[in-house]
Amino acid sequence: MRKKSLALMIAIMCVAGTCMHFVCDAVSAEPIRTVLSLVFPANETSWEHMKMIWVPFLVVGILLSIRRRNGAYLSGMVVAGITGMLLQLGLFSLYQSLTGSSVLFLDIIFYLGDMILCVLFGLLLANRSWAKKTWPLWALVAVAVSAAEIYLTFRPGSGYVFLDDAGLKSLGF
Repeated sequence: MRKKSLALMIAIMCVAGTCMHFVCDAVSAEPIRTVLSLVFPANETSWEHMKMIWVPFLVVGILLSIRRRNGAYLSGMVVAGITGMLLQLGLFSLYQSLTGSSVLFLDIIFYLGDMILCVLFGLLLANRSWAKKTWPLWALVAVAVSAAEIYLTFRPGSGYVFLDDAGLKSLGF
């Protein structure tokens, strides 16, 4: 992939993921908001923000696989998207436990860094022979991760990553 194309893809993924943050807030009608929350973050929990990583990686993986007729791109982007979500949860949890709060500047820096690193990681993986051979497996993993995202939107757990700002404050954050 050419450097210009790569830079444009990363920029679009970062902008799209960032814009996802505001979609549910822009809609006040509850039935529409509920439908939108299937894809877009519906509240301020760390878990809901993982959609800002997962969805761009999933969409790009599908589009690249179709455009290039190579399922390896789906494999690479699914693995990279899962890695990005885990990395983001880890970074957020670590720095918030150290600082006792969320710092917008750090949230943005960590998000952008995570997206850039994981896009590069996903493209690197897409060039591996196993990625082309195992794309149907990674397609099933993508369905499972997407189903988990949707399920946990409506039935969140009780752990730290499922707490919104009010819940974190009750814990002393």
